[in-house]
Amino acid sequence: MVFDPRLLEAFRTVVEAGSVTAAAKMLGVTQPAVSAQIARLETQAGFELFERASGRLVITFRGRRFYEEIRTALDALERLGQAARGIRSGETESLAVAGHPSASISLLPEVVAELRRRRPDAQISLINRSSEEVAAAFEAGAVDLAVAEWPIHVQGVELRRHAADCVAIVPAGHPLAARDALTPADLAAHPIVGMSDRRLIGHRVRELFLEDGLGYDPVIVSEFFSAICGLVAAGAGVAIVDAWSARTFAPMGIVARPFRPALRYEIGVFRRASASPTPLAEELMALIETRLSAPLSPPSAPAPETDR
Repeated sequence: MVFDPRLLEAFRTVVEAGSVTAAAKMLGVTQPAVSAQIARLETQAGFELFERASGRLVITFRGRRFYEEIRTALDALERLGQAARGIRSGETESLAVAGHPSASISLLPEVVAELRRRRPDAQISLINRSSEEVAAAFEAGAVDLAVAEWPIHVQGVELRRHAADCVAIVPAGHPLAARDALTPADLAAHPIVGMSDRRLIGHRVRELFLEDGLGYDPVIVSEFFSAICGLVAAGAGVAIVDAWSARTFAPMGIVARPFRPALRYEIGVFRRASASPTPLAEELMALIETRLSAPLSPPSAPAPETDR
């Protein structure tokens, strides 16, 4: 079965825009036209993509699974279009890079910007997804190089593994900022902003607290280190994050301290195994390796002065 890309694009836009009305505005067509496209796609797919609940359009379970596949397929089509434009113009240097949320914020912007400074004619597509979606997009051929949270189960790749210590972060001016290092016992006495247990690092943090006989009941749970850093900066609590994220978000007003016992956060950088990788992919891989191998000491706001 071959699906019309226009129908797939309409469906993706409705999901991401949140309504048919908003999607119609984004696509520059009428609302009835979008509704008709969704109806045609449901007929082709053989199942309902949306259902109505309390007067609102809600994606079905099957629709959600279909959406994840569509997003990967459309990313590949967009990359194909970029490649065709490059070939027509005589410029063939293009690269599609995918990163999980932490890498997309704390790693890739800097190295991709440096690559563009070195190769100003290069066309680079940056895709931001969860680690599982990064791996799926890579396996589907939608990206050339990817960064995701460990463990990574992708075959036929050149894979390099990196790790950074986790650190405890607190708002600037917090009493714990005066400590040289922080432990689960130190953090347990304060509201905790935690990583979801669905992530390996979140599960490991919970285990450390339980091993020390401490309760672990975060007041806020997130799947993104960036959101956790923002919440701590806003005074919502204390947290444990990777040192890369702590360094990136230090200017927002968080203080990072070593966390004991040591806890490592691991990521993998991978590209397709090839005897002759493209020069652009090779150069970006080298830039990422240099960045990740550099000594990591996240900047931090100074500890508050204490009364003598």
